Amino acid sequence: MKIDRHARQTAKKYFRACVRPDGSVDEQGIRDILGLMISQKPRNYIGILTRLQRLVEIAVEERAVRVESATPLADKGASVFADLERQFGPASSTSYVENPALVGGLRIRRGSNIWDGSVSTRLARLQQAFS
Repeated sequence: MKIDRHARQTAKKYFRACVRPDGSVDEQGIRDILGLMISQKPRNYIGILTRLQRLVEIAVEERAVRVESATPLADKGASVFADLERQFGPASSTSYVENPALVGGLRIRRGSNIWDGSVSTRLARLQQAFS
């Protein structure tokens, strides 16, 4: 479904109104806007709601943290999560996964940022450099 410019701008305006100073999304604010949109049904409200949904999804994805390690960490990544929270702010969701394919090291993903300190990636880069 193609969304027109007015719907994109309106959704962006509503979304900005629901973002807290720390960058997190105010859930109650989103609910209030949804209720208002559904009751008033302004022109192209389906397009506005679709775009607003996508903006919220992007905001939540940008605050999700995933830690992968080759061997089990004693604290299940809690110290890594704490360091990331201190540096970048609170995460919307966290997950810890053991991935033996990494051979050693960690791979951390927060939103679209990936910090890869795994041995398997270093070996792949070394192999590519010799090719």
